[in-house]
Amino acid sequence: MVDAIVIGGGITGAGVARDLALRGLSVTLLEKSYPAAGATGRCHGLLHSGARYAVKDPRAAAECAAENRVVKNMAPHCVEDTGGVFLAIDEADAGYGDRLVSGCKAAGVPVEELSVADSPNPAALRCIGTKDAAVDPFLLTLANLYDAYMAGAEIVTGCGVKRIGDGFVETEDGRTIKGEVIINAAGCECAELLQASGRSAPAVQADHGTLLVTERKVCDLVVNRMRMPGDGDIIVPGHTTSIIGTTSEKSASTIPLRTEYHKLVREAVALLPSMKGVRITRAFAGIRPLLGSGDGRSLSRDYKIFEEQGLITIAGGKLTTYRLVAEHASDAVMRMLGENGRCRTMSEALPDVRREEQGEIECRCESAGRRIIEMPFLKNTDTSRYNRLGFGACQGMRCARFSNSPEEFLQERWKGVRPIIDEGQLQQAYVAWASYKTRLGDRWPGDRIVLPRDREPMNY
Repeated sequence: MVDAIVIGGGITGAGVARDLALRGLSVTLLEKSYPAAGATGRCHGLLHSGARYAVKDPRAAAECAAENRVVKNMAPHCVEDTGGVFLAIDEADAGYGDRLVSGCKAAGVPVEELSVADSPNPAALRCIGTKDAAVDPFLLTLANLYDAYMAGAEIVTGCGVKRIGDGFVETEDGRTIKGEVIINAAGCECAELLQASGRSAPAVQADHGTLLVTERKVCDLVVNRMRMPGDGDIIVPGHTTSIIGTTSEKSASTIPLRTEYHKLVREAVALLPSMKGVRITRAFAGIRPLLGSGDGRSLSRDYKIFEEQGLITIAGGKLTTYRLVAEHASDAVMRMLGENGRCRTMSEALPDVRREEQGEIECRCESAGRRIIEMPFLKNTDTSRYNRLGFGACQGMRCARFSNSPEEFLQERWKGVRPIIDEGQLQQAYVAWASYKTRLGDRWPGDRIVLPRDREPMNY
């Protein structure tokens, strides 16, 4: 019997496990796949300044502004403190800028008017600077899990939960694990898990969002469109690439669509003309767990914590405010247990889980290598994503052989390449095919997939 069982190894579950372990509780975290396998690992890695939410959701904006500073201080090794800008590319955008500044001021979000001549798009009509940054979601999740593990938590990967009972959970492999309090942090699956357990569930809608990865970093700043959040209105730098985001569609599919690719590229070029001609190397899609139901853009990006006797469910939430959500959920756990213990996550730095010396470079285009220290709960997990294999321009052409499972690795990469096949990327795909055909023979995944018909060059 442990004090707390945490279901879900995304950033929220990892944050809860760390918080509770640092308060002295015995904790077991169960993740059905690998850490950051869900929405956490399928986002653009934006560390919000709060500005994107200031007009529509001021409370969320204020929380983002505060947690932005906390994460930067707590985990500087996970953050690229790039700063950001909002650009107006037409008169409507420029008019929205007044609402943006007013909303940010009311929510305590720092912004400043900047000269468009010094912006990434000198043709813009207006430029407002923010404290946006980029964060590595995989590294941040692992740092939280490792700190929880070092504080005594048990981290179990590859262990899905089938049912939540009173004071126990049943795992998919037939085990029963007992806990005084159960924290359901399963993201989009939190409501389904409750329903499968015969419990009432909050309304949580799966919202599909596709993102694009560029061959190189196109801008050193986070670039936002100066308007209400919409499709293709943000470009986030990260490591050696940039990520264009994102769409919003009521769907639980993680398959990016070619129509989304076209739309995102058009919007990105309008926002940042220097994007024209930049090769897109991959598309990927994530599923946001949004509170409520309806059009995804109309739903809040906020979170709620639901409490029952011995059970806490966390619904919604964002990467930027994960620590705050974990603190509030952990406070609820302590109340249920009648325990004392203050939150330490705001003041205690996260450990740097990177190796002091990265070791042999396995992919030059991304400088990918053995960058993560050994962690017992990762032994049976393909650690390629944590070492950033295949995240650079080659998309695995040079480095897939270092993966624990090259065929699965390449198949996953091909899912992201297929929707964005155009002239330049088609050439790259065939080079990759030639490179691995001799190694994998008929097992090479590209041979079994029909290329899109509409791969003519696009004009923007």
